[in-house]
Amino acid sequence: MRQDDCLKCACCGFDFFTTYGKIGRGFIEAHHTKPVSTLHEDGEETHLDDIALVCSNCHRMLHRRRPWLGMEDLSELLVANKTNEHKKNIK
Repeated sequence: MRQDDCLKCACCGFDFFTTYGKIGRGFIEAHHTKPVSTLHEDGEETHLDDIALVCSNCHRMLHRRRPWLGMEDLSELLVANKTNEHKKNIK
C-alpha cells in the first residue's frame, strides 16, 4: 500500500525507506496475487489489481509452500505470532 509517498508492505507494513533511508526509497517487491501460471493461453494479461506490494520477507513466505499462502492468511499469521510472542514475554 502506498501512504505519504512511501511504499509499505501490504502484509506487514514494512517500509524500506524508514529502515534503510535513501537507498530504500521506492523499493518494494511485486507479488502476483493471481499466479502467472493460471493465466489463459489466449493472451490474458496481468492487471494492476493482480499485483500487491510486499516486502522481500513476506514475498518469500507467500511462496514458501504450495498451495501459496494468501496475503490475508500471512497477515493473520503475523498477528497471531506477535500475540504469542507477547504472551511468552509476559510470563
